[in-house]
Amino acid sequence: MNHYGILLGKRHFLYSSARVVEVEGWTFTVAPGVKVIAGGSANPLQTLISIYRGSEKVAQLVLIHKRHDTDLAIQAVSSDILLKLSPATRTVSVTEK
Repeated sequence: MNHYGILLGKRHFLYSSARVVEVEGWTFTVAPGVKVIAGGSANPLQTLISIYRGSEKVAQLVLIHKRHDTDLAIQAVSSDILLKLSPATRTVSVTEK
């Protein structure tokens, strides 16, 4: 199995090491060896997305849910990682520099 849904208390997390991950209508294509952990925010209007390479966190993003749309905000990104965003198609590509 490539990804796992984990329920801890009232919070649901998605853990995936697959190359293509779907989170709340956004598609993430990640480099080999990169893991995505999404969810767990105490705020129901936000979904936190953490991207790891090995045990090192290399990026943190947040999906902000509005009534009819979802916006993506980048909170932090390592200088070793290249993020390519396409809001029109709701895709994010994560590659190593």
